[in-house]
Amino acid sequence: MKIYGTIMGLSITFFVWASPIKAQEMETLSKRQEAIVPIASMTAKGDMEKLHQALTEGLEAGLAVSEIREVLTQLYAYAGFPRSLNALTCFMQVLEERKEKGVVDFNRNDDSSFFDAKSYENGSKTHARLTGSTAKGKVLQFAPAIDYYLKAHLFGDIFGRDNLQDADREIVTLSALTSLGGTESQFKSHLRIASNAGVRDSQIWQIPTILKNKVGAMEAWRAKKAISEAYEQKFSCGEPIADLFPRGQISTMDYFTGDVSNSRLVSPDSIVKCQVSNVTFKAGARTRWHIHTGTQILLCTAGHGWYQEKGKDAQELKAGSTVVIRPGTEHWHGASIDSEFSHVSIIPNPKENKDTWLDAVSEEEYAAVNAKSSH
Repeated sequence: MKIYGTIMGLSITFFVWASPIKAQEMETLSKRQEAIVPIASMTAKGDMEKLHQALTEGLEAGLAVSEIREVLTQLYAYAGFPRSLNALTCFMQVLEERKEKGVVDFNRNDDSSFFDAKSYENGSKTHARLTGSTAKGKVLQFAPAIDYYLKAHLFGDIFGRDNLQDADREIVTLSALTSLGGTESQFKSHLRIASNAGVRDSQIWQIPTILKNKVGAMEAWRAKKAISEAYEQKFSCGEPIADLFPRGQISTMDYFTGDVSNSRLVSPDSIVKCQVSNVTFKAGARTRWHIHTGTQILLCTAGHGWYQEKGKDAQELKAGSTVVIRPGTEHWHGASIDSEFSHVSIIPNPKENKDTWLDAVSEEEYAAVNAKSSH
């Protein structure tokens, strides 16, 4: 039968023989093979915290240093150079930590022949011209194959084509990196390359605006944050969130500090005696201190926020957090200083469950809570 797919943008038709798989013929993955699965997955997702653990477990499962390095190098073709480079850097950190503990990990001479002198030479010249340096970073020394692919394939074969100017290619790169996420270091590096390629500062600052209008708020936020940091400018915009439920109109009630949107999802009636709302706080927004005569339940859906009861430490909230607020408990809840936050509010028996609104959460109280953030 035919299977249609793509490899690096090329349409490919595969011809395979289909046959039923019998249970007795099936074999399980070896421990080494099992360990490869989370390593590859976390690299593609860009989740460095979980990748760190997966790499450690891979070494413990018997994968050689050279085998893991090849896995991470291969993934450049599927997840892109930024993901591959970040994963290799993470792997170097894992190896260094294990070395400090006296652990000697198994390795073998693995670097097979891959050198194409002409592409590599041309790519090295283009790379040096655009970056302004011929230095080879630690990660490229650690994985010579990725250095070759970077210079021979990307800067030699791709940048060597004359159907796009260097400035255009850098705009392509900057725009793509904001969509990947977790690629801030590469974005900042390419800001310097873009400048060397002739992209003006004013043109670079246009990119977040275009992203906001044409792509999305998160991509625009990532770009603006990275550009502001690279240019050493103050950046105070909170991280946006993706809406799971309708956001609704911004409330004009005085028991909120900052912009808070409220969208009614379920209204109570004679049978369903429950009120359900989606509440979204802009970064820095929060409720006043208040009390309910009945119970309130918060189901957190996105972003980073806080819940605090009077006289107790504040509780950090993120997607998946659940808060049950008992009757008569003085409390407040809202977003962190650097991120939007949303939760679903469930209020049983709203006719009998009344609110008492108290003092606003002071700037000093709010700042003290955010100072303890792990976000």
